Amino acid sequence: MRLSVVVPTYNRSRVLGVCLASLAAQTLPREEFEALVVDDGSTDDTEAVVRGFEASLPVRYLRQASNRGRAAARNLGIREATGEVVVFVDSDVFPVPDFLAAHRDIHLRCDRAVGRGPLLLTTHLDDPFRRPPLLPDPSPSFLDTANASVRRDHLLAAGGFDEEFRHYGWEDVDLGLRLRRMGLRRVFDRRALAYHYQPAATPESVPELLRREEERARMAVRLVRKHPGLASRFLTQLTPLHSALSFLLTAGGVVNERNLASVLRRVRSQRLAHVVLRLALNRHYVHVLRREWLELCRTTA
Repeated sequence: MRLSVVVPTYNRSRVLGVCLASLAAQTLPREEFEALVVDDGSTDDTEAVVRGFEASLPVRYLRQASNRGRAAARNLGIREATGEVVVFVDSDVFPVPDFLAAHRDIHLRCDRAVGRGPLLLTTHLDDPFRRPPLLPDPSPSFLDTANASVRRDHLLAAGGFDEEFRHYGWEDVDLGLRLRRMGLRRVFDRRALAYHYQPAATPESVPELLRREEERARMAVRLVRKHPGLASRFLTQLTPLHSALSFLLTAGGVVNERNLASVLRRVRSQRLAHVVLRLALNRHYVHVLRREWLELCRTTA
């Protein structure tokens, strides 16, 4: 059984280099896998970084001329894949050496599996495996493309990723819902461990992080419209319960998008800063999601 590892990337050449180095260190024999890096219109030195690994890694460089989004990039990787099983990792995900062997074993045991493994958050690019992780990075999604594997024929039968999810978020959840309806089942293997890199939060990064949450909210509206029902509303947090929880977990909105940068300046613990950041960003996401949904309801009434 041969694996094809699909890695979409956009202007993250330094982080991509760490990802490719971790793939080059896999225990699975080189002839049993390939890595396909799909450059989604980068303007940095992404191609040069990939070419630098050609001697140590069975890697192919694919490029989209313009930035079309991760869904389109992954679909290109699926089309070009030669393996029976497609393994998804993002360019900011660093698999441990037994990662691919574990995903291969999942599909040898179960021919209708969506393979999954654990993710740990790290803020380290320098030797991330030897540094203590920040926190676990769990996901309730049936398919989480930071660490997942699916047989290529199942991906094609499901229609691949919906390329209308052009912005940040939910394209993997959408595909996961379709794969689950096809009767696939999620199979978890703890050996398929990977580290998910997130830079330490800084006050300067807050505006971009808020913008990304706004994109995520707009894509969540698309997901709920495409998959109406309670399941998609819970996944996207489009319920009164989630609005109330978001309000409570930010101390009634005491920490919010307007003062988040100043709060981060006062927090000394990196773990606490990360938790505060995530809670505040999620509050902003839920607020924008509810606003966008109500606006849609008004315009379509």
